[in-house]
Amino acid sequence: MTFEEIYTTMKNYFENKDFSGFGAGTYSYEFDITGEGEGKFYIEVNDGTMEMQPFDYKNSLCAFEVSSGSLCSIIERRMSPTAAYSTGRLLIKGDISAAFRLADALALTL
Repeated sequence: MTFEEIYTTMKNYFENKDFSGFGAGTYSYEFDITGEGEGKFYIEVNDGTMEMQPFDYKNSLCAFEVSSGSLCSIIERRMSPTAAYSTGRLLIKGDISAAFRLADALALTL
């Protein structure tokens, strides 16, 4: 997969989720895709509204480093984020509570 394909897939995935439970405030997440299709994108949830851009976001609350294959496996529910994290396939940097908040909004279990 190319980065553009990964980005489009993830954008479609995120756009269909409900972020209203985040409440007031801004939450920013950076995704660093490694390996095939490498690149960076971020999502920002601001007062319950999500925006996604294919850029580096240096001041994110939480950053995820993951291969495109592992990310797809997580989104397709073939691998849990917990399994990816515990085996080193998913690295989480920054505010871990922000990671849990995102996992809850996406109905994924960390």
